[in-house]
Amino acid sequence: MNTFDDDTLLTERLHRIGVTAPVPRADPLEDVRRGRRRVLRARLVATAGTVLAVGIIGIAGVALRPVIADRATDPAGSPTATSTSSVRRAESVAQVLPSAIGLAIDVTFERDGAEAGVPGVVMKPLQAQTDEAITTWTAKAEQIDVGEDQALADAISDVRRSVDALPETRSKIRTQETLLEGMLAYTALSNQLLEIGTLVPRVGDAEIDAEIEALGRVHLMFESFNTERAIMMKALAKRQVAQAQGGALDEPLSNVELVELARAEATWRRSLADFYTATSERQRETLDQITYNTATDGAIGVPAHRAVNMVLSTGSLDRVTITPDAYTASRTELIRGLQELFVAAVNEIIDDLASVD
Repeated sequence: MNTFDDDTLLTERLHRIGVTAPVPRADPLEDVRRGRRRVLRARLVATAGTVLAVGIIGIAGVALRPVIADRATDPAGSPTATSTSSVRRAESVAQVLPSAIGLAIDVTFERDGAEAGVPGVVMKPLQAQTDEAITTWTAKAEQIDVGEDQALADAISDVRRSVDALPETRSKIRTQETLLEGMLAYTALSNQLLEIGTLVPRVGDAEIDAEIEALGRVHLMFESFNTERAIMMKALAKRQVAQAQGGALDEPLSNVELVELARAEATWRRSLADFYTATSERQRETLDQITYNTATDGAIGVPAHRAVNMVLSTGSLDRVTITPDAYTASRTELIRGLQELFVAAVNEIIDDLASVD
């Protein structure tokens, strides 16, 4: 198993950062980015002060080490026996997940393209792909057996409202004054889609429930991945501009950004390890392949994540050689690999559910 060479340096540096870094105040637009279910938590974090920042970094220092455990055999909250109704409801929700994952990723790439200001000739195919994915997801969502599950009903309604507002979102992201609001709306839609994976009912079969539990980590992985992207791309772009102008960039990342980056990386590693632990052996093998056998080390074999860890080990870009374009290419390759992996994991669950129905 690979280990992160700078664990000691990283932990010491992050504790120093946590002591000095101010905790950002909660922005009203957090309601859009995180969704109603996370607003209260975000505001509590924002009022906790520097002490909480130190606590977050302490957690990050632990989470940045390799994490792996034996596959769960009795997931918390699983019913004690399978029932036909729970299996059928789980099947109906699982059936929508491949389209939900696909749409979430299409929305993410459309957002990134719009943010980068790509020309219309490039944006049109991205938007067309998103629109096609919406049609597929909508058809699948209509077949979900919501039953008395209010959380699931709310989640589906949230996605539908965000999809209906997509034309307005596309308009906002094209205007500088409303760019941030548009970006947050795109991100909220992506997060809402991925959160559906946390609402698949447990069925009372330990192995299937473990696989369902694993899917519940997907939205956390992508959420933290998006946070890392925003911070890294900003820093890499600032460095590139400074180098082009022949100057030096003294502080590409603030202490607050380093704290947020460390927290995102900690979440990424924990959720990735949780998925790896609970999923099937077949999916573990796939995850090992797309992370170059570093799935249990935070996927540091992937250039984009290796760059993140270099930044966290030194607090700067001094050891980072990756360019913005190379970072984007590495991130895109990993996202596409994860998309195939998660869809395969969902299809495996659907097959398993059919065998016990």
